[in-house]
Amino acid sequence: MRRRQFLKYGAAAASSLLLAPDALAQSLVRVSLAIEAVDAEMIDGEVVFMLLFFSAGRPRPVIRVTEGDSVQFTIANNDTRAHGFSIPGAPGATISSIPAGASRSVTFTAPRGGTYLYLDPTRAPVYRVLGLHGAFIVAPRDPTTPAGVATPFSRAAQTLSLQRLFETLGPPGRFPGRRWIPPRDRVWVFSQTDPALNRRVDANQTINLATVTANFAPRYFTLNGFSGFDAAHDANTSPSGYVGEPLVLRVLNGGLATHSPHIHGNHVMELSGTNAASAQVVRDNIVERDTWIMAPLDRKDLLLPFERPPDIPDAVYPPRQEPFPLHYPMHCHTEMSQTAGGGNYPQGLITDWTILGPNPSAGA
Repeated sequence: MRRRQFLKYGAAAASSLLLAPDALAQSLVRVSLAIEAVDAEMIDGEVVFMLLFFSAGRPRPVIRVTEGDSVQFTIANNDTRAHGFSIPGAPGATISSIPAGASRSVTFTAPRGGTYLYLDPTRAPVYRVLGLHGAFIVAPRDPTTPAGVATPFSRAAQTLSLQRLFETLGPPGRFPGRRWIPPRDRVWVFSQTDPALNRRVDANQTINLATVTANFAPRYFTLNGFSGFDAAHDANTSPSGYVGEPLVLRVLNGGLATHSPHIHGNHVMELSGTNAASAQVVRDNIVERDTWIMAPLDRKDLLLPFERPPDIPDAVYPPRQEPFPLHYPMHCHTEMSQTAGGGNYPQGLITDWTILGPNPSAGA
């Protein structure tokens, strides 16, 4: 096997791959991933062994397809250990085993529009927590909502609630501005790193899988591979837009720690989550949330409405003393996760979002 590479901090950030069907292959979307062992630099300079998915030399790719696409994943295992591949909630998207040095493929139909996690289920949860996970985004063919095309199920109360919410986006609804469009989203992949566990895997030590969760002691908390200041200043991570430009947050937790994300300036609305069978479930009672819960393996879609911040009084709007752009933080109420390396604050799971100004189309 080849010598593993050194991944400088910041180079491990996620990147998006928007894939279209290959007309020469009967509308087949082809995705090639490689499993690589790396020595990754953390935000404080510590170097930690990790396992990551790569595509065209880029780590942690965000894979984007459209519902109903025929999708073929080919996974090359460049590690010395056997691995696997799976997308929970996407029927047929599983490769049970990929021997060291080998490649395997699987073809399936992209499921209903929503947010999914691809991962290595081998020796769960160890390889997943060491970095073998990423975001698989399925765009809806019907762009009305993120949940996809109308089906007999989607005419139930759950999707009606979602449709009614999205009908209020844009004039003359509660959220004056523009309708939501699928490109207005951000993907947030949460992960955590326990260097002691990673060292044991690197040394091929025996690990009792039944005790991994209880003994997991993370020292690094990342968002799309970034931490702290860098996550707040990454354009692909930090949402921005004008008042009246609603945005969907696609949030996934690939790790073992439970998070409690909290956004200042606006409340979010939880649109969908997952059930015990990892299926995408549209919420039948959509409420505003100040903070939401992200347990391990959770996937949730949330609406960030980009409405006028409710704490700005009418008499001083648009704001003059603190003019646009308005910067607001997202941080985790599980306080330890805001640190790195055991106490370096605020270099953990945080980012910013920005209101650039009043929506010009609303005449403000």
